[in-house]
Amino acid sequence: ERLAPIDRIIMLVLLCELYNVSDAPEREAVLRLLPDDAALAQLDHPSIVMALRASSALAAAQALQRMALPARSMRQNGLTLEEIGGSSPAHRMAGDLAVDIQACKTGAARWSEVPRSLLFYGVPGTGKTVLAQAIARSADVEIVIASAGEWQSRGHLGDMLGAMLKTFSDAAAHRPCIIFIDEIDSFGVRYASDTARNSNYRRQVINTLLREIDKFLALDGTVLLGACNSVETLDPAIVRPGRFDQIVELTRPPLAQIAHMLRQVFPGAADVTPLARRFVGQTPAEIDATLRSARAAARRTGVPFDADYLATQMGAARPENPVVERRIAVHEAGHALITSILLGTAAVERVVVGQEDGRTIRRSAIQEGTLEEFTREMMMLMAGRAAERLVLGNVSAGSGGGTGSDLERATRLQMFFDRQTGLGIYGPAWLGEPETPRIPEKYWDRVRVKLWDFEQRASDLLEPHRDLLERLAAELLVRREMDADELRPWLSQIGNSR
Repeated sequence: ERLAPIDRIIMLVLLCELYNVSDAPEREAVLRLLPDDAALAQLDHPSIVMALRASSALAAAQALQRMALPARSMRQNGLTLEEIGGSSPAHRMAGDLAVDIQACKTGAARWSEVPRSLLFYGVPGTGKTVLAQAIARSADVEIVIASAGEWQSRGHLGDMLGAMLKTFSDAAAHRPCIIFIDEIDSFGVRYASDTARNSNYRRQVINTLLREIDKFLALDGTVLLGACNSVETLDPAIVRPGRFDQIVELTRPPLAQIAHMLRQVFPGAADVTPLARRFVGQTPAEIDATLRSARAAARRTGVPFDADYLATQMGAARPENPVVERRIAVHEAGHALITSILLGTAAVERVVVGQEDGRTIRRSAIQEGTLEEFTREMMMLMAGRAAERLVLGNVSAGSGGGTGSDLERATRLQMFFDRQTGLGIYGPAWLGEPETPRIPEKYWDRVRVKLWDFEQRASDLLEPHRDLLERLAAELLVRREMDADELRPWLSQIGNSR
């Protein structure tokens, strides 16, 4: 025989007995804080147990109130995958997942036969949350959106874990359903060097997350999506197959996708490509912010908001800097040419030149892990600096900066080569990841010498092709973005010098 569902009176009696509440005003205060009967009946037992770990009856009632708040569901909002119009690997995986979900819903496929977890990573503003919502909307399923920060905001450890459990139970109750966990890199790793208290807290949180993911994905009709800025900071247990089967970078949009976005904003515009070129290198969030600002300015001044007005506003707010942009173009052209020389023209997928920075998307030279492959990869990383010095007579700070910059990647790769491959200065030994403050100055001198040598070797390869380097840079300044097909006629002029 089933027990009656928990209601406010039952919970009040339980709290008063558990916390020895005998004062009438306190009982009334607890009752006022309790969720209504319908909300209490929806709470699962683990969530209730977590709430009852509070230090007082009032705190427990507040915890129950927070847990009864509805999970964020944003399926009805946002774009579909077709409306986004992306063609990157991340967008293709998102499209495949939406098709698979629909197939499972109609019975054409079994849930156990399709990948049901996907992790997006990339710089902030690239649209990871928007893409997750688009998967749900395109597949016509519910989506519950949560984040480490949202769970932590509920209170202490017990409150956070209770909120996490409620998110998973809510999603399971609305199958077929997607859970999207944003900022998943905020959890850190379980065994990081830290104080015992912080380490224990982190370990409990991550262990609970892993357990809930496993329970959730064991059910038919469940899909797990996640997003982070960098997968390198995630606990290895989170990203192993079976939890996140697919991991893909969501990059800044290419020219075609930017043009698609602008055509939706200005459906009557004849050709938005010239305007789209001015947005190359920006994230969707940055593009959206510019559109909102220009639209508001048009409304305030009482003029129509069209493509011509946007172009005028962009020119006034962000004047072009031809000197800086030429340097960026030379830098990226250097990366493209050296990659073509060392790996062949097909290794360069796309080159982007923005107003403030640029990117060359290419294949890695490291496939088998040989000394020759590491050497090529290092030369390719230092090629931007080499091109600047060769054409402009000096180098800028463009190769430096934060995580992901040319110099950061080259420095880390050199240390990895020396300490963990058995090919470097320490020979056939594995020394593990270095603690930067403990690295002796003598070793830093070695790294500087090695990076300078790789830059010089890249420069020697570019020297015979200086004219092509400058012409390609000029073309990049005009086009702002060139894909593999557009680059091939240029890169094929140097052949393959491997």
